[in-house]
Amino acid sequence: MEEKVITVTLKEDQTFSDWVRETLKSKLSRRYKIVHIAEDAGIDKFQVYRFMYGKEVTGKFYDKIFKYLTETKNE
Repeated sequence: MEEKVITVTLKEDQTFSDWVRETLKSKLSRRYKIVHIAEDAGIDKFQVYRFMYGKEVTGKFYDKIFKYLTETKNE
C-alpha cells in the first residue's frame, strides 16, 4: 500500500471541520453542487447538507470526505 503525506494547515481558532467545510465550498459552482460532491465521494447527499450547515456527522463521513478531498485536491 502506498503512503501519502498530507499536511492540513489550520488558521488560528479554525477547526478541522471548518477547514473541510471551507474546502468543499471552494469546489462548489453553479454547475457543481453539493449533490455532485456527495455522488463523487460516495456519501448520502443529506449527510453532506447536514455537515455544510453545521450539524453532526459520523466518523465514517469524515473518512469518506477526506479521501475524496485528497484525491481531488489539485482539481
